[in-house]
Amino acid sequence: MMEPTSLLSKLKTDEQSFSGSKHLSKLACKNGIETIRANAIDNLKYEYKKTYDGKFYFRLKSVSGEVLGNSELFETADNRNVGIETLKKTAPLAVVIDL
Repeated sequence: MMEPTSLLSKLKTDEQSFSGSKHLSKLACKNGIETIRANAIDNLKYEYKKTYDGKFYFRLKSVSGEVLGNSELFETADNRNVGIETLKKTAPLAVVIDL
């Protein structure tokens, strides 16, 4: 019997990194990626967040409110907003690489 493997859906561009949820199977990971692609284009699916020490990040949520992933930390709110725009443009076109 094979042990479950933890897989992570992650989108990395030259400008930023976005980490999705951990999954126990390759199929679940691929489904997670498709969910990120489908939701990334919708402005209403983003939560604008700030840490206690003043860093900025965002969360992407599904239609049901499930957190699909979190961005890296940004120094300014403007940089976070650029990160959201970058994810909106790149996620639908992202290529899946099976490592």
